[in-house]
Amino acid sequence: MPLRPNLLTEIDAALAGLPKANLNSASAGYDLYEAYIWALVLRAARNEGATIRFRDRHGNHPASFWFRTSPSNIFSPAHDYCHAEIDFPGRPILEAHVGIFVAGRSHIAHECDVAVLYKSEADICRASNVEPRSSKLVLAVECKYYLNSGIGIGLGRSFLGLLNDVYKGDRYFVGTAESASVKTLFAAHRKNNELGLTPLNTRREARLVSRFETTFDHFKSSRP
Repeated sequence: MPLRPNLLTEIDAALAGLPKANLNSASAGYDLYEAYIWALVLRAARNEGATIRFRDRHGNHPASFWFRTSPSNIFSPAHDYCHAEIDFPGRPILEAHVGIFVAGRSHIAHECDVAVLYKSEADICRASNVEPRSSKLVLAVECKYYLNSGIGIGLGRSFLGLLNDVYKGDRYFVGTAESASVKTLFAAHRKNNELGLTPLNTRREARLVSRFETTFDHFKSSRP
């Protein structure tokens, strides 16, 4: 069964009728996969009672949703990039982005394929042309789209190294392909991962959404 149409179906469902501006069946697979994981984040937030609103970089409701298809600054004016607001009652508003840079403890910028952060932090960064601090991330996901090869152990080790700079916590590593060595590595370090994940594997998809739900449940019950 072809993967791309299923990725697009999940993205369309997350957008709830809002047209996609720049993703279609001809888009790169890794761009569709990142948007798909972003869609699963929104599904989990909705399941936990959040209201979802879509915004462009000016804070307006967009006529269509423009996804990042290469990493860029949250304040980039290259396109009218869009994001989702996640609003839980009585809690600070969050934003869910695809492909933004965040600043680690070393002040080096790192790409986050999918990032959920505080709206207050995002507003400051857009106004001041600076990267969001990784300490303000509620959730982040590293996405690996591999169809014709496995995910090598080097990618897993790189992710562990990245965590040393972008703080530990709800940071996830997901990929389309299986990798016994990477799963063993992450199990030893107790790191969140879901490999062999596509819309065609509903069991693993549901498991990842459940993990995202747990992240949001903790956020809802945490101190303001």
